[in-house]
Amino acid sequence: MRFTLKQLQVLKTVSERQSTTAAASALSLSQSAVSSALQQLEAQIGSQLFDRVGRQLRLNRVGYSALPDVLALLEQAHNLEQQLLGSPVSGTIEIGASFTIANHVIVDAMVDFQELYSDIDIRITSDNSPGITDKVIRGDIDFGLVESKVTDTSICCEPWLKDELVIFSSPSHPLTNQSLVLRDDLAAATWILREPGSGARSMFNKTFDEDLNAIDIAMEFRHNEPIKRAVARGVGIGCLSSRVLERELADQTLNALEVEPSARMPRRFFMIKRHNSRIPPAAEVFWEQCLAMT
Repeated sequence: MRFTLKQLQVLKTVSERQSTTAAASALSLSQSAVSSALQQLEAQIGSQLFDRVGRQLRLNRVGYSALPDVLALLEQAHNLEQQLLGSPVSGTIEIGASFTIANHVIVDAMVDFQELYSDIDIRITSDNSPGITDKVIRGDIDFGLVESKVTDTSICCEPWLKDELVIFSSPSHPLTNQSLVLRDDLAAATWILREPGSGARSMFNKTFDEDLNAIDIAMEFRHNEPIKRAVARGVGIGCLSSRVLERELADQTLNALEVEPSARMPRRFFMIKRHNSRIPPAAEVFWEQCLAMT
């Protein structure tokens, strides 16, 4: 078969929501991922499926004629999944996630999952990335969602969502009004950071390896909220995931600094499970849903 279930699900959802943005939200995907899946599907069949009417995407003749078969295929796939896993799918999933992922990424996916599988309970444990990795190794949880790549050979580590660490300050901080903040400026600043070993701190240390001995780290916290509060009070500047800072950057209670390219910190989140060890069927379904978020 030339088409993937993901492409067909995108077609169905875009036809319902009439925009790639709304469909992306419903599917817990990025807007670019939805657009890409739709473009690939149209390229494979050699025809457009939607017409743009104002700001809406509406099925054209080709798309409308294909929709009943698409819906039937998706229903068959869902029924087969339940049949293979045992019908109805039930059980308890034990997952672990870093503080950032647990608080700012995975909740919507958990809610969407339980709308489909109401007989599955999800238990989530929060810790920093090394703590979650240890829990996976010990078998305390089915799988983990972490902020840095795990190199332990006993772990299967899959690249997941893209993220970026943002260097930020209070509106009154001297660096806020600089059009471009240089590494020398950052090395001379006072910092409030996550604790050593956390995913954010590991990325920070890697990026500023040559400057670490000169950097003044005034405070370290295990959680993100105290860092935001300390930075807002003007104690220093911080470095956290853009996802953690969405609200504060939007209302301008905190400001993202425009830093030179060598100080920027794009990164990936990762999904981890024990190598050569099968996770429970219910957890496998949620693992696949999480992978589809990329």
